[in-house]
Order: sequence, then C-alpha cells, then structure tokens
Amino acid sequence: MKTIKTVFWLSLILLVCAAPAFAGGGSQSQAGSGGSKELNVVYSGTSQVAEREYLIDVFVKKFETQYGVKVNVEFITQADTIRKIESEQDTKNIVSDIVYADTANMAPYVNGGWMEDISGFIHSGITLTKMYDETTNKGGVRYFVPGFFDVYLLAANVDALKYLPSGLTRQNVIDGITWEQYVQWAINIARGEGVGKTMMPANNQGSQLLYPMAGMGLAYGGGFPDFTSDGFKKALELIAALAAGNAFYPEQAQYTAPTDPMQSGGVWLTFAHMGPVGVAYNAAPNEWVIGAAPKGSKGAGSTSGAWCWGIQKGAPHKDLAQKWIDFVTTPQNNYDFCINNGGVLSPINEVGPLLGNQDVIMAAGNKMLGSTIVSGVPSTQYTDWNAVKLLYHDAFNQAVNTKAVPSDAFLRDLDAKCKALLN
Repeated sequence: MKTIKTVFWLSLILLVCAAPAFAGGGSQSQAGSGGSKELNVVYSGTSQVAEREYLIDVFVKKFETQYGVKVNVEFITQADTIRKIESEQDTKNIVSDIVYADTANMAPYVNGGWMEDISGFIHSGITLTKMYDETTNKGGVRYFVPGFFDVYLLAANVDALKYLPSGLTRQNVIDGITWEQYVQWAINIARGEGVGKTMMPANNQGSQLLYPMAGMGLAYGGGFPDFTSDGFKKALELIAALAAGNAFYPEQAQYTAPTDPMQSGGVWLTFAHMGPVGVAYNAAPNEWVIGAAPKGSKGAGSTSGAWCWGIQKGAPHKDLAQKWIDFVTTPQNNYDFCINNGGVLSPINEVGPLLGNQDVIMAAGNKMLGSTIVSGVPSTQYTDWNAVKLLYHDAFNQAVNTKAVPSDAFLRDLDAKCKALLN
C-alpha cells in the first residue's frame, strides 16, 4: 500500500510540473488546445514570384509561429477559385477555409451565399475604408474585408527622361503630365530607340487591359464601363496615335502586367496597376520615376479595385480562420503585406502613420486619391465580368490595327453587348 501511495504522489507531482509545457502561453495555446491546427487558404491574388515567396516564407510563417499551426496555400486562377468554391458548396465537401479574391470577381461568392459573416473577427480599433462596402457587404453583413486596394500610376525609366517633350521636367512627371504629353513622349522614345517602349497589358488571358483604358476615358469625362462617350473615344484616339507612332512595346500582347518587361529593359514607360509597378520599382528604385496618373480635360482618372479576405461558409477550421481575419487586419501586418505587394494602398487608416520615406509607391497612390477621378469596379452588376473585359480588347485591337478611332457603329455594337451582360 505504501508503495502504491508513493507512486501516486510522484505521478501527481510530475503531472503538475509538466503542465506549463502542455499549456504553452499566449495565443499559440489557443489553437493547440482543442482548436484547429491547420488552415487552408485559396489565393487567387498574384502571379508575381516575389509576392508569392513573401506570402509563404514571411507572412504565413509569422501566423504559423504565432498560433503554432500549419497553413496550406493553394495558388489558382480567379476563375478556377470560383469553380472550386462553388463545387465545395454544392457537394458540401468543404475543404477551403479562407478565400482571397478581388472585387471584380466577388459577386458569385456574395450572391451565392458561399461566405460567412466576418464582421466580428476584424481586428479591433481599426478604421476601414468604405470604398468597397457595396461589393464586400450585402444586406448589412460583411463577407469580405479588403487586404489592399489600388490605383493606376505612371512609371518611367530614367533613361526615358531625355525624350521628354520640350519644357517638361522630371518633377512634371511626378506631379502628373497630360495624356497628350504622354503620347508624344512615348513616340519620342520609339523614334530615338528604334523600337516602341511603352506598354498596355494586352494579353486577353486574365485580362487587365480595360482598367488603364478606363482611366484614360475617365480623364476626359467618360464612364466605366463605357464605349460610346466622347471621353472614351478620346482615349481610343490616343491609343490610335500611339499605334501610328509605333510607340507600343512589340511584345505587350504576352503580358497582363508590365513588371517583367520593366525589369528586362523592354518597357520604359507605362500607366499601370501600382502593385506590379511597385515590384519593378522596389527591385531597382534608382532606375524609375513614379508619377501620378496622366490628366485629360477633366483631370486625372483611374479605376480602383481591392483584394479581399473571406471565410467560406462551413469552413472546417472556422476557429483558426477567424484568427486569420484578425491577423491580416492588424495594422502592422497589413502594412507589411501591402509593402511586399509592390506598395499598394492599405484599406486601414491606422496604417498611415507607419509609412516611411522609402514607401514611394504607396505615398504616390495616397497622394492621387484626393485629386483623381476614381471609379470602383462594378463587376457585381454584370453576369460575366470577363466578357466585359474582352469587349475592351475588341475596341483596343480595332484602334491599334486601323490606327484610328473605331466607327460609331462598331462602338455601339460593343455597348449593346455590354448592356446585355447586365444582371
């Protein structure tokens, strides 16, 4: 009996002494103690290698370390992400927890009832932009929270400055030149270098072409989407002039973003999404000048979209997914995420004080917000936003191939096709 009692008390002492090792400390124990230990993220947000490496090696790793869990990230296209989540919802075989999607493709998730209400899991004490509430929210319920948003910026290689139209300086480029000056500059570059070095993202797979075209049209009073206004016709006139001057980068049809040809030296001048521009700029900041969107008769114009986080309805690791939403909306984490996606704009007001002198891309975008005609992406109003994108390709190709503004009949036909896609 004495031996049994001795063994009992020794076992109890050992258990008590070991308890802290099992309990751990802080948030890590919350996931490990009866909670989920794995999180599945479907990420349709980037084709940039550097951004993927940052996401996996730094951003995700920080979350894994903080909570003592494993995060699996699947990189697939926007269209495939929609099909994947729809299939999981239809079959009730739900595998994915977190969905990362852009506002241009948000309608199926929100209208399909595929997502959870995440209002209660956003980091406390922050102030979010309301620019995208009509897309991320429905019926007073928030289904997505923006991770970042964007505008379009001008980027010029320093070697292109010698071809600036007479009277213009580097500071004029930073503050914002006119679209007419942009076109003349691009033509000057082509004449001087013997090859076009300005780019619009003309690949129709995962197309991004309509966004810079829309920015041009907005600068002259056009709408978005829009095919028949005088403002959009002016944009097409400028595009036709670039084509007539052989100013376009010959291989632009291969790209949906200018990053690679900017870095290779093939592109010296572009008006593009600040994220891809930022990747090239951050790789060689002394080689680039970043400027505001060029101006038209109505001022500067730009479209703006957001990439957003949401939790799939029925997520198998919902408890950990809720922690992820808090994590990604913490100001320091969001700042790091934005900066490592090229310097895109943060949707969180409290990130502003974290900006430093090195944050040139984000600062340029923030500066534009107060003086630029900015349009959101009305994708939820259309049954197939990709089909709308391809109509812009038709307008672009017609202007480039004929080196003239397409006929009114041609543009009215595009307008009718666009209206037929409305919900």
